[in-house]
Amino acid sequence: MNKFSELLQNKLVPITNKFASLPFMIVLRSAIMTIVPLMIVGAVGTLMTNLPFEAAANFVAPAAPFFTALTNVTSNISGLVVVIGVGYYGSQHYNLDPIYGITAALASFFAASLSEELTIDTGAFGATGIFTAIIIGFISIYILNLCKKYRLEIRMPDGVPPAVAGSFSVIIALAISVALVLLVRIGLNLDVNTAITNLFMPLANILNTLPGLMLYSVLASLLFICGINPGVITGFLAPVFALNAEANAAALAAGISPTGFVTWGMYTIMACGGTGGTIGLSLLLLTSKAKAHKTLGKISILPSLFNINEPIIYGFPIMFNPVMFIPFILVPLINITATWLLMSSDIIGRIFIDIPWSTPAIFNGFLMTGGDIRTAIWTGIVVIISMACYYPFFKIAEKQELAIEQGIEEN
Repeated sequence: MNKFSELLQNKLVPITNKFASLPFMIVLRSAIMTIVPLMIVGAVGTLMTNLPFEAAANFVAPAAPFFTALTNVTSNISGLVVVIGVGYYGSQHYNLDPIYGITAALASFFAASLSEELTIDTGAFGATGIFTAIIIGFISIYILNLCKKYRLEIRMPDGVPPAVAGSFSVIIALAISVALVLLVRIGLNLDVNTAITNLFMPLANILNTLPGLMLYSVLASLLFICGINPGVITGFLAPVFALNAEANAAALAAGISPTGFVTWGMYTIMACGGTGGTIGLSLLLLTSKAKAHKTLGKISILPSLFNINEPIIYGFPIMFNPVMFIPFILVPLINITATWLLMSSDIIGRIFIDIPWSTPAIFNGFLMTGGDIRTAIWTGIVVIISMACYYPFFKIAEKQELAIEQGIEEN
């Protein structure tokens, strides 16, 4: 186990640190987070138009147009907001004026979203346009940065107001960015949004399978064992989450059972209490005979309820702890495998509402399925599973901690 930990430290950590420090990943993480408020508000609209209780559904029926519109102007513009985020955070990273970075990214995104009639296809503004938003946004910012670096810009004479001078300085870069996309869209008659989406579909298809999600879970656990927050790779999953949530809502509206299980809702079950499914460990710490463990339990329990477990990762610690290595990887694998099988068999409700990753257990099952009590109960059982899996390893750690504390008291 020690040799394996050393292997992770010497081989995996340098690679992931280098990967996480790439400009692409830094900007992507920030840009993706911009759509979280939209998805939360949009989920309210989806829930209110798909209430599972007939009396409640009839009561809100007159307001259905309002809630439909609420979803349309929030969840259904996620791609548009992502390209704005890429333009803004990309500009910050390269020390460009954010307003012009956003302008270039938006204009290029619109160029990529042209229909056959050369009108802007607003259908690309939602989750189906997220991959396009990321790629086109980065290309635009990179062009702006290159033009600035090699001074390919219109320079105004001294005395011209900075706002005016700044607007002229980006004209060439903006023209290059938009023209490049238009050449592909019109000159080659290529549907840019469809082409980019198809390019990423193999990755999305892999992640949309149980083995793919299990692979992500193991990788996320390994990263946190090395002390690295798995948020460095979650950015790749976020577009898949958004696409599935949008497809599930559309399927439900058409009277079809949702099939996209890889959503933020599934993530909250997989990582109940945080990466590694550590909610059970937090609860066990509250019962510990070791003073240090009990204190840590009091500190960690509230964050764990909202799937934040850094206090346990670094305080217990989970990081480079060979005793906790097995349950930290095993618990989320059990959670997602069992949940996937139960949903596939329609024993519990299926996900059609995209909920925040920080939604606590029981509430997450209720909300993401539009009020399915069976799923709410199951997510409560997930907590018990976590406690049962962590218990024998927790007792080993508790015994070690008690020996340390008794040794200190004797001295």
